[in-house]
Amino acid sequence: MRKSDRAVGYVGYVSSFELALKIEGLRPHTISCYVREAKRLGEHCDWPPVTKLTPSDIRSYLDQLGKSVVPKTVTEAQLGLRRFFRFLLAEGEIKTDPSKEIRLVRYRAVPQPTYSPAEVSQLLSACPKSTHAGIRDHALVTVLFDTGVRVGELVSMGMPDWDTRTVVVDGKTGIRTILLGDSALLATHRYVRRWGISGEKLWRGKRGNLTTSGVFQLVRRL
Repeated sequence: MRKSDRAVGYVGYVSSFELALKIEGLRPHTISCYVREAKRLGEHCDWPPVTKLTPSDIRSYLDQLGKSVVPKTVTEAQLGLRRFFRFLLAEGEIKTDPSKEIRLVRYRAVPQPTYSPAEVSQLLSACPKSTHAGIRDHALVTVLFDTGVRVGELVSMGMPDWDTRTVVVDGKTGIRTILLGDSALLATHRYVRRWGISGEKLWRGKRGNLTTSGVFQLVRRL
């Protein structure tokens, strides 16, 4: 069998795997990650029949992956591959699960820094409402701490619904609706009014829509 034919056959299993995950109701981001790892394993092993995949093949792939990513990412890859092989086992495509013999890579989670109320106040006081940039920065910081959204969700925001006090975000955990508190609502309304914001994206920079790196730079500067 030609390599191209093997690849098509393998990807066919991956497509069925993706459909099964969607039916289970997993979040889009999780599905994307699991499917990506199943495809990468096939590519690493030169698209073998799924019945020929061994624990050694999986270890080889994870070892290669570990040279370019942090242990946490390797663990997430393992979880995706475990789901893939459980799917193949349930479908009767394989008789044994080669991923079952491999222990999960351990890693130490790095705690995210937290801010005290005094530190949040200091950040907000560094945003002068008398300037164009200060009005935006004050609104952005207020929304960040009022809602607890991730930076990817923040930059995905469109115009809030002023009547329901909500805004839709799209990020790592999928699409969800966020409720804005009084301070966040007022600060955002002031920003939209002073900047004349219209269109699909809420947060703007000097050169267009604000990006995640732009938010990090903004907070570091403050």
